[in-house]
Amino acid sequence: MDLCTDIILFMKLNVALSVLSCKISCTLLRIFNKGGTALPGKIASFFCKDILKYVSENVKVILVTGTNGKTTTCRIIENGFILSGLNYFSNKSGANLLNGVITSFCLSSSLSGKNHHDYAVIECDEAALSHVTKFIDPEVILVTNIFRDQLDRYGEITNTLNLIAKGINNCESACICINADCSLCTHLLSITSKKAILFGVDEKIYDNLIKEPKDALYCIKCRYPYTYDYITYAHLGGFKCENCGYQRQNPDVHAVGILNTDASGSDIEIIIRNRKYKTRVNLPGAHNIYNSLAAACVMNAIGIEDTHILNAIGSFESGFGRMEEINVNGISLSIILVKNPAGFNQILNYLFIVDIKFILIIMLNDQAADGTDVSWIYDVAFEKLLDIHNKIEHIYIGGSRAYDMALRLKYADIDMSKVSIEQNDANLVNKALEHNIPIYITPTYTAMFNLRNMLAKKYSLKEFYE
Repeated sequence: MDLCTDIILFMKLNVALSVLSCKISCTLLRIFNKGGTALPGKIASFFCKDILKYVSENVKVILVTGTNGKTTTCRIIENGFILSGLNYFSNKSGANLLNGVITSFCLSSSLSGKNHHDYAVIECDEAALSHVTKFIDPEVILVTNIFRDQLDRYGEITNTLNLIAKGINNCESACICINADCSLCTHLLSITSKKAILFGVDEKIYDNLIKEPKDALYCIKCRYPYTYDYITYAHLGGFKCENCGYQRQNPDVHAVGILNTDASGSDIEIIIRNRKYKTRVNLPGAHNIYNSLAAACVMNAIGIEDTHILNAIGSFESGFGRMEEINVNGISLSIILVKNPAGFNQILNYLFIVDIKFILIIMLNDQAADGTDVSWIYDVAFEKLLDIHNKIEHIYIGGSRAYDMALRLKYADIDMSKVSIEQNDANLVNKALEHNIPIYITPTYTAMFNLRNMLAKKYSLKEFYE
């Protein structure tokens, strides 16, 4: 009996030390403007390797994973939680590897390890999902989509698929929300055994779709080429294998009509479990229609009322660096994170519907978080910029691989007299501001953080974790 008591006291002490060390280290790091996202979680794990298990106990967790759209989708879900009056927390900083998730849970817990929130909305990296689900048995796992991403980190696209499947199979009772239009996502239904809810779009979104490489040309089951009734973008749409019959399944939450798309959002007809509504998606682009449907799918899965779901879709604000608009002396700066060809091509689709002259800034880095292999830029349809050259006043290029990007634009036959390289972020922004017209900035991950930190200090913006 005494031994059991000692073990319990020892574990309580370990949990307390773990949470305390996380809180203190995070506070110190933020005092010195170092962020404080992943390192505090690593320190917490040193004192208690199972700390995530303890601090997530009795919390209903929604894990959001997939290649693109995780952060924005989480923000929409959070908006629905706020409108519904649900008590939740999230990893708003976007630190979505295991240590970042641990940090978020510890910061939301008391020293005893008790979390006073009912729900957690957690963005989770695809490769980290299986590590996180060793300690957390979530209510819902959302898979937004699967695209080719950082080859140096994830390997081939089927490896990403298998990493996600491994994370799902760690769970006992999670409901999974799956993109019905992604042939890779729906294959998860075959290699996992969880209850699933599907979301998707029932028709094409753009009349003039950018032609881009598809990440899934051949049936994942029999390797026969897919045929499509329609394509929304990349490899998403009404896919079908004529050989083995593998095809898109009818979704539970879906857009049945794209009524209008413009530079500020989209008007759609949406069905939620056979109930049809008209609603506004509060950010532009096909990818944000999908993000909204994914969020609606999750909110429906946990029982949020349709009214709150529709209001959440129609009123959510952009996440950090995701179509985030900053006003500098009356000039609009829109920061739009880019990570891979599919995402960048969607930004090009968006620029087509911008109806004013603007400055385009492209910032390309090659650090680990960006992907050290930047050859992916040759799968982006930069040639389409020629069709809107009259709207682009000038293109500025920054980042550590600025010259690689300039070469890519030269190969796309862009007028290089309208292209300038500036690798100092402050100088880059100042030169762009001199034109006194709206600016669209497309940075990779670390370039976005560096730029955003510079702007936050100069213009007193919110930090990324706020």
